[in-house]
Amino acid sequence: MIRTSIATVSLSGTLEQKLTAIAAAGFDGFEIFEPDFIGSALTPAALASRAADLGLSIDLYQPFRDLDSTDEAQYARNLVRAEHKFDLMEQLGCDTILVCSSPLPSAVRDDDRLAAQLHGLAERAHRRGIRVAYEALAWGAHVNTYRHAWNIVAAVDHPALGTCLDSFHILSRGDDPAGIRDIPGEKIFFLQLADAPAMAMDVLQWSRHYRKFPGQGTFDLAAFGAHVHATGYAGPWSLEIFNDVFRQSSTGRTAADAHRSLRHLQEQVATRMPGSAGLFVPPARPDIDGVVSLRIAAGPDRAAQLRTMLGSIGFGYAGRHREHELELWRHGELTVAVDATSDTAWTAPAAGTPLPVLSQIGIRSADPDAWEARALALEVPAHEVELPGAVIESADPAADVVRLRVTEATSIDLRGPASRAAWREAFEPQSQPLALPSLLTGVDHVALAVRPDDWDGIMLRLRSVFGMQPNEGVDIPDSVGQLRSQSLTMTGTGSASPLRISLNMVPGCPAGPEHPTAIRRGGVSHVAFTCADIFATAAELVTLGHRRPAISANYYDDLVTRFDLDPQILWQMREFGILYDADGGGEYFQLFTETVGADLFFEIVQRVGDYRGQGELNSAVRVAAHLRAGC
Repeated sequence: MIRTSIATVSLSGTLEQKLTAIAAAGFDGFEIFEPDFIGSALTPAALASRAADLGLSIDLYQPFRDLDSTDEAQYARNLVRAEHKFDLMEQLGCDTILVCSSPLPSAVRDDDRLAAQLHGLAERAHRRGIRVAYEALAWGAHVNTYRHAWNIVAAVDHPALGTCLDSFHILSRGDDPAGIRDIPGEKIFFLQLADAPAMAMDVLQWSRHYRKFPGQGTFDLAAFGAHVHATGYAGPWSLEIFNDVFRQSSTGRTAADAHRSLRHLQEQVATRMPGSAGLFVPPARPDIDGVVSLRIAAGPDRAAQLRTMLGSIGFGYAGRHREHELELWRHGELTVAVDATSDTAWTAPAAGTPLPVLSQIGIRSADPDAWEARALALEVPAHEVELPGAVIESADPAADVVRLRVTEATSIDLRGPASRAAWREAFEPQSQPLALPSLLTGVDHVALAVRPDDWDGIMLRLRSVFGMQPNEGVDIPDSVGQLRSQSLTMTGTGSASPLRISLNMVPGCPAGPEHPTAIRRGGVSHVAFTCADIFATAAELVTLGHRRPAISANYYDDLVTRFDLDPQILWQMREFGILYDADGGGEYFQLFTETVGADLFFEIVQRVGDYRGQGELNSAVRVAAHLRAGC
């Protein structure tokens, strides 16, 4: 199997805390970042002993900067500095040092002279049993591409000199990584991996503040990893992440996300290279059959308001739990469970979350056990759960419901076929059958409020376990600040409708145990239900007593300038408070309820054609309407 490693700079905390978290997360080794060692009270021998006790190897000492110089006296001093590092590495038991290309004005700009200076360093390293991994910094003064670095390493042709490939330095420049296949695997001395979001900024600042773990950015690391694996490279796959949020976040949680990201990446590479040896491959994703239920923890204070809201959009009371303050509300095949208990520990993962909160998303699956196996293989907590009060005799030992935590407040429940009977057993049904209009056809998407320091970890969890693909993120300025929205979609799973989840981050919202989720005025979290005819549905909701937030007339005046809408359709949109968007693939109609509590609301939408978004650009108008309604 491929060995895994991580640079200590990627994590917060003291060096001792970092090593403990790295070992607990399952890494095989680590890169010692020189400032972390210098700032530590550990002696080299003590660090080596601590690593051995934790079962970790010290894979790389880094970085050694600015070796080459047009000033020969300075170059000679640099060689003396290198010898001191070799002394230290011998005590650490580390045999590989990272040497970066120089960004200084004094950097050598002649390849032959640079090769000669690298040869001088390699000779000294070779005598000490040490290898030199030469890396091209994306902002290097002379060497700033992996091809240039490799050409110089090849010209030196020394057994102690190889190259280090860093995905950020390569992909941030837009370089084609296909040329990596031309490098012999044994001459790749080290591999460093980092993802990053697409950003238009100076590459040095991008690198120092915004790197992410694989699966959290937009780089095609699957292709990059496939090129490296094809060379026969046999060293560790290591993460080197500079990120301001990670350096302030929980050390253990960040380390766990980091290790999960390498497993996720290896699975992606294995998909591109079927049959390749050594790559981690988790159990495959089973099919799902879409969202079938939602559970909302409302508590005793918000339950009545939630019931009224559900009734106004066509849901009817269908039954009460035999043991708990839990009610079923149904509309066709859709089920919403309203949890009115004061202690929602068995329904909401995070007790103390401001209520109401969407605590569970129920998804029908023929094989919840397979989902549990996949999640656990990717180191995502998952376990079988039982609905309290349900007693079902079954010869099938398979799990009925498997729960995966997504956020601190919300889980995804994979519900097996037998769970239908469990629900019937646990609830006392309504004596009279429901007689409701059939308006809603399914769940279009679910939007969850996410704290800034949880954002990347949740993104990775959804992408790794469920294979969800991110759409382009959107920054939305509105009446109360700015919202960062990122939608993810899961397709190709046997479901007629894709699973869509939007993550909404509000910068500046309080974080910490006393604020498990980010909330703000105007609402963030919501469930969007689909319908076949938005105008007929809106008219029927009026008869059910639906109260909608009033949309500004200015919005509809502006629509006329942006879209060629039929006047009759535009009149109906004004009449019912329906919002609109369109892209090259289709159209999107949406209407909203008022909020329940500070955050939660519902949306009803109709997609026409292949519209890909979720009406994100209408969010500012929606927030303003909710604020005017007194939310």
